[in-house]
Amino acid sequence: MEYLGDGPVQKLIFMDSWYSMKQIETIAANYPGYVWFDPMTAYPTGKDVDWGPLFPFLCATLCVLMGAVTRPENMIVASYVPPLLFLTLIPVMWYLGKLVGGERTGWLAAIIVPIISGELLYRSFFGYLDHHLTETLLSTLFITLLLALILTIQKEKTKIYSKKSLFLAGSAGFAYFLGIMNVPTMVLFLGIGAIILLVHATYVRNYMELSSLFVHLCLFWLVFSILFLYIGINLDGLSLHRYTLAHIFIVMVLPVLVGIFGLISYICDQKPVKYFYGGVIGTIIAGYVALEVGLPSIHVQFINYLKTFFFFPYADSFINEMQMWGPVRALYSYNLALILAVLGIIICIIQLFRSYHPVRMGILVWGLIILFATIMHLRYEYYASVVIVLFSAITLCTLFIKITCEKQPESRSKKGIDVTPKKNLMAISVISVLIILILAFSAQTALIVVNNQMGQISISNDWANSLLWLSDNSPEPGIMYDKIYEKANFTYPEESYGILSWWDYGHWITFLSKRIPITSPFQDNLPPVAKFLSAQSEEDANTHAAEVGARYAITDYATVTLKFAALPLWAYGKNSISSYQETYYQQSPESGRYDPILVLKQPYFMSTASRLHLFDGSYTSGTGGTLLTIEQSPLSGEIPVITSAGEISAQDAQNLAPSSQRLVGSIQFTKPITDVPALGHYRLIYESPTTVASDDIRQIKEVKIFERVNGYTLPGTGTIELPITTNQGRNYTWQQKSSNGSFTLPYSTQNNPYEVRATGPYRIIETGKTVEVSEDQIT
Repeated sequence: MEYLGDGPVQKLIFMDSWYSMKQIETIAANYPGYVWFDPMTAYPTGKDVDWGPLFPFLCATLCVLMGAVTRPENMIVASYVPPLLFLTLIPVMWYLGKLVGGERTGWLAAIIVPIISGELLYRSFFGYLDHHLTETLLSTLFITLLLALILTIQKEKTKIYSKKSLFLAGSAGFAYFLGIMNVPTMVLFLGIGAIILLVHATYVRNYMELSSLFVHLCLFWLVFSILFLYIGINLDGLSLHRYTLAHIFIVMVLPVLVGIFGLISYICDQKPVKYFYGGVIGTIIAGYVALEVGLPSIHVQFINYLKTFFFFPYADSFINEMQMWGPVRALYSYNLALILAVLGIIICIIQLFRSYHPVRMGILVWGLIILFATIMHLRYEYYASVVIVLFSAITLCTLFIKITCEKQPESRSKKGIDVTPKKNLMAISVISVLIILILAFSAQTALIVVNNQMGQISISNDWANSLLWLSDNSPEPGIMYDKIYEKANFTYPEESYGILSWWDYGHWITFLSKRIPITSPFQDNLPPVAKFLSAQSEEDANTHAAEVGARYAITDYATVTLKFAALPLWAYGKNSISSYQETYYQQSPESGRYDPILVLKQPYFMSTASRLHLFDGSYTSGTGGTLLTIEQSPLSGEIPVITSAGEISAQDAQNLAPSSQRLVGSIQFTKPITDVPALGHYRLIYESPTTVASDDIRQIKEVKIFERVNGYTLPGTGTIELPITTNQGRNYTWQQKSSNGSFTLPYSTQNNPYEVRATGPYRIIETGKTVEVSEDQIT
């Protein structure tokens, strides 16, 4: 809380929180209206909002009730919602644990969940304004209510329904409705519920029990449908990832599935069990075919959902949270609890083999699917947290029973005192030590995040100051920030424009500068932005900038270093990355191991991103590079190995014939191999104060803002230069070599409205001729 309140603006955690805050402000200003179409992002098309209003509505409601007026007040009040919502997860985990293994398991789950680290902790931080915690809460609540319903019906074998069972069915429908109104990804848990019902129906094969379950699932569907029809549908068509009628049909699968299984059970009542299994398999196949033929659009969406959720590879996106969940990250997040959870899974499987219990079966199905999804994509770790907590509680409860039941005394001691309390004390002590260890390791992880990583998961002061500056020094885009617009017949006004930057920063741009980003963490319009930033010529860059209506371009040091590989990936595919940069390996003579070396190739330096951020759009002469000989070494696992290296001049590098075995590279970001031409349509108008890198001739600031201009065409030949002082007092000389007998000049020397300004006229070096250019000549 101290960190988020320190700096030029009140801060939030991670990227999406900033857009949620924009939604919260808009809801508060138009309470209780919601923005289903937002022109303040994804310029020049605007964006259909694909997730629901629940989380921002809760935050906005609290802001309204608390009387928050200013932007910092709204941000602070809304930031309390995630930890407050998290508290409601504790009784849910208590109830779920009680269903699985009795009240002791419930209490253990309730104790562990608030002290565990990992994604669930981060998603419930003060200042993390996103729907993921609400996702976890409502999906867990839905699965809990569904399992409670199945267990209740199984116990009440002589009744079709009871007050309790009807309450559970209606509550499950309401919980699922809230989950969908939070985010359509809740459909995944409907699928998990369907698998749980399938396994349960296949095991029990009891017509009366399945009939009762069918009646309750009809009530579940009815409650959901009435609520969803009333406030949930805002688009035509049949789309599962948007709010359409498709959700009514997909929820209908549960009662239909159980009803058919009940009918099969009735028909096959006096027949061998193979007939029932045959009917179930036939129903599944027929249902799949019916979906594919009758509702092909939903079938395609369903298959794509499965592929994206479980199998979408990190290498196709370079989105960090799409990486696989490795054992090191898992242990770092959950420490001892992860080991206990694995044991809990084994215990549940053993218990299921001994005697069937629908709740144990259900949590195994749910848990294993979620854990598999998390292994494939670590972003789903916040789903896995509750699963790990639950299975850890099962292990601890089992351990408690083993300690108290082993070597129980057959008689009282001579003094007549039962020794069982000693066993209980021993069990409580062991369990307490294990819980304290989980707490200690989790606290250590949390402290590392807060003390060392908070800057990485929040906005830097440089970025915040840059966007505040942009808000004050750029024209209004013609769109009201907090107005609700209808998509029908919407068009952008003539004065509107877009801000071009890498997708990570789009929500910051929307919220802090109240300007319209072209792309954002939603990845809208990403290919043209990636093509602009990785373009090899100014003509291509201008084409892509014009395509998306860019007026300003914002770059930062991370875009041209840590994040650069994602630019060609999204522009031209992952095979294009190696033409810009590639990691090769060189054997260390001391250790004999192969050390990785990132080699930058000339296309890297020719990219628009590098030319803007590293070279200020100025001509930069090549310094040569290193001539490398590359071999695929079978001894090193077929990795590309540098077998020889030698210096080469820029002229020789220019004339070197292309070869897969010999290439020229550089390992310094500010040292291009051959000449880099100037950009004639982009002028630096602001840079942030922090110097993040420097060499003997230049200082690289963290954030830079450029304006796209028409430029002034000046006839002439040779090299032209212009002395410039930035708003941070950095001095450099902008240069350009003539092309086709002319120069294209992006800076004005007269009436420049910005602090980044020329300190003299343009001068053609070869002739000494000077030229003054006014502001109206370049815009």
